[in-house]
Amino acid sequence: MAEPAPIPKPSCALCGGEGFSFQQRDDKAVAVVCECARGCPECGGQGRVYARDGRGYEILRGCGCGADPRRLSALTGLQLPSKFLDRTLASYRCYHPAQQRALLRARRFVDEFVPAAAGQRALLFCGPPGTGKTHLLCGMLRELAVHKSVRGRYEEFFLLLSDIRDGFSRGLSSREWLEPLRLTDVLAIDELGKGGKNREWEQGVLDEIISVRYNAGRPTLLATNYPRATSDWEFKADGAAAETLEQRVGPRIFSRIHEMCDVIDVIGPDQRKDQHDARKARDPSDHGPRY
Repeated sequence: MAEPAPIPKPSCALCGGEGFSFQQRDDKAVAVVCECARGCPECGGQGRVYARDGRGYEILRGCGCGADPRRLSALTGLQLPSKFLDRTLASYRCYHPAQQRALLRARRFVDEFVPAAAGQRALLFCGPPGTGKTHLLCGMLRELAVHKSVRGRYEEFFLLLSDIRDGFSRGLSSREWLEPLRLTDVLAIDELGKGGKNREWEQGVLDEIISVRYNAGRPTLLATNYPRATSDWEFKADGAAAETLEQRVGPRIFSRIHEMCDVIDVIGPDQRKDQHDARKARDPSDHGPRY
């Protein structure tokens, strides 16, 4: 797929030169063209320009101004959490060498990703809460959509389970909820291992998702608070005993994940806790986190 043609322009105060911004509409973040791109001299704000490819053929491709409708559609389809709409790999802050290694591996994935190519290695980010795993997932999806018009999708595992239950109650078949997850170019599943009491059903759903993605040759990005057995840290869900990721998802799924993914530890201070403590120090009346 041809990349958007670069258009040199001064950085816009509204979009930072990206040519788009997100607007919240009915609980959905929609990517829209920034005003700075509407008067683009190359495409007239249409987002598409004619160019010649390496063989000399004239093709229609996305304009680098940011108005490319395919790119806007890909960005809207990411379903990023509202807090993470502006998170990029460039804005990720490292407080530990493990975070630096995780960031470099995330950048490498984005740089080397080839749309429609099969068999690409995916990533599993393992680390305690607040170390930036969600930031990395969202930053990768965002940059793949911006720079390569890749159609990605973010899902928080526990909320995905809730949506699937709701679909079943409305008569949705397994194929109907599974097919969109199979077709997306890059699927990111956050909070892997987080679930309720029906662990057998939850593992069955995860097994179907992992298997259909694996068989389709499409990469799945994962993040979890649960450690590997060899890790020197542990995680306990509220009121539960400490468990490893293998215990949470089962040996079969754990083995398949290792076959699909490079496992990256994301270790560092809990930034959510540190930010909350900083707010409390400034305002003692602040009784809870706002993230």
